[in-house]
Amino acid sequence: MNNRLLLVNPPFNVAKDNYDSSVSVGLLSLATYLDWRGVPVKLIDGVRQKDFLKIFQQAAAASDLICFSVMTMQIPQALELSELAKEINPQSKIIWGGAHPTFFPEQTARHSLIDAVVIGDGEYVIFDLFNEPDWQKVNGIAYKKGGEVVINSRQKPLDPKTMPLFNWELEPREILENLSLIPTLTSRGCPHRCAFCINAILKNSWRARTVDQVLEDLKIISGKDYFAGKPLRFWDENFFVDIRRAKAIVNGMIERGLERPWETTVRANYISAAMVDDNFMGKMKQSGCYLLSFGAESGSQIVLDKIKKDITPEQIIYAAKQCLKHKIIPQFSFMVGLPGELKQDMKLTVKLIDKLIKLSDQVQILGPQAFRPYPGSELYLECVASGWSAPETLPAWSHLVKNQLNYLQVKNFNWVKHKDFVDSMEAYVRFGAHSIKSAMGSSVKARKFIKLAFVLICQLRWKLKFFAWPFEFKLAKKFVTK
Repeated sequence: MNNRLLLVNPPFNVAKDNYDSSVSVGLLSLATYLDWRGVPVKLIDGVRQKDFLKIFQQAAAASDLICFSVMTMQIPQALELSELAKEINPQSKIIWGGAHPTFFPEQTARHSLIDAVVIGDGEYVIFDLFNEPDWQKVNGIAYKKGGEVVINSRQKPLDPKTMPLFNWELEPREILENLSLIPTLTSRGCPHRCAFCINAILKNSWRARTVDQVLEDLKIISGKDYFAGKPLRFWDENFFVDIRRAKAIVNGMIERGLERPWETTVRANYISAAMVDDNFMGKMKQSGCYLLSFGAESGSQIVLDKIKKDITPEQIIYAAKQCLKHKIIPQFSFMVGLPGELKQDMKLTVKLIDKLIKLSDQVQILGPQAFRPYPGSELYLECVASGWSAPETLPAWSHLVKNQLNYLQVKNFNWVKHKDFVDSMEAYVRFGAHSIKSAMGSSVKARKFIKLAFVLICQLRWKLKFFAWPFEFKLAKKFVTK
C-alpha cells in the first residue's frame, strides 16, 4: 500500500456530449487542498478520461481511502466502482461525498459498500478521515458503528481565503488539453433564500477569496499553455455579492493585462444602478465578459414569490436589455412543475421566454426544466404531502435513475397535474423558440431529415403556442438518448 488517497469522479448514467467541456471543480479543490497539506493524492475522472477503468483499477489497488464525488445521476456507476474497489483492495475505505450523499447521508452510509459519507464541503473532512483513525472525532461525516449509522456534528465552514489556489498539475493532462471552458472558483455559497436551492437548504453562507488571490489565480491560468485561447468561467454560485470586490477584480484584470473571455452567474436584480450599473457593464465587457447567466426560474410573479427568488419578470427583461446593450450574451434558466404551480403560471413562463427571445437571437434559454425536489426545503415537504416519496435506499435510487437523462421522471411527480406540458416544454423551447439554424445545431444526435422534421413541428407549435398532445416529443424521447 502507498498510503494514497484516491479522488474519483464516476461516469454518469448516460453519456452526454457536454460533460467533458470542463473539469470537476469540487474534486480539483479537494485534491489541491490535500496535496497542499502533504497528503499523497490522485485525481481521476470517469467522465472525461478515455482509459478511466484501467486507471481506476491500478489506482484503487494502491490507495487506503477511495473517495467518490456522487451526484444522483452517478449512483449506478459509483456503486459498481465501489464494489470493484473492494474486490481489488478489501482493506481500503470507501468514502462518498457530493450532492446526493449530502442530502441523504443516513441512507447512503447504510449501504454495506460505503464506510463513511462526507456531508457538505469535503476538504477539511477528508483530510481528517485520512489522518484520524477514530472517526467519532471527525466532524462532518456519517458512518456505521455497531450496525447503526452515526451522524457526527457538522464540520466548520470552509474559508476560501485560507485555501490554496488550484494546482492544475493534479488534473489529468488529457483533460486540461481538451477542455473548452476553464473553471475557477472565487467564492462559495450564496446569501439569498431561494427555496429550491442547495445553498439555502444547507445554509451555505457566502464566503470569498480576496481580490489579490483571484487575480493571482488568473495570472497562473494565463501562463498555462493548455489554456491558451480558451474562455474562463467564474464557477461561483454568486460572483457579485460584494460588488466592490467584483469591481476590483474586473478593474484588476484590465490593469494587469489579464483580460480574457469570461462568463459567470448573476442575479437579475443585481443589474441596476446600485450594483451592476451601466459603467460597470462596460468595464466587464472590456475585461472580456461575453456571457452572464441568470436564474430567471419563472415568468409568474406568484411563483417567483413562492420560491423566494426576490426578483420580478420586469427585472429579468431589463437585465437582458442591459446585457445586449453591452454586447454580452444573456443566458436565462427556467423551471416548471413546482408544487402549487398552475397552468396559467407556466404559460406566463412561456410568455416571458418569448419576450426574451424576441429581443435578440443572442439571448440563450436553458430549460424550462422540470423542478426536482431536494430534502430539507418547504417545497420538498409539499411534494411529500402530495403523496410522492424519494427512494429509501441507494439500490432503489440506482434502479430509478439507470438509463434516464434526468434523475427523476415527471410521470412520477404526484404534484404535477399537467405532466405532458412540463415534460415537453424544454424541447419545445430548445427546438421551437429559436431559429431553425440554431435548433439544427443542437448536440442531439439524429438523422438530419428526422431532426429537421422534429424541429419544424416544434417551430409550428411555438408559433401557435400549442403544446397539447406532444406525440412527436414522446417519440423523440423514446429513441434519442443524448
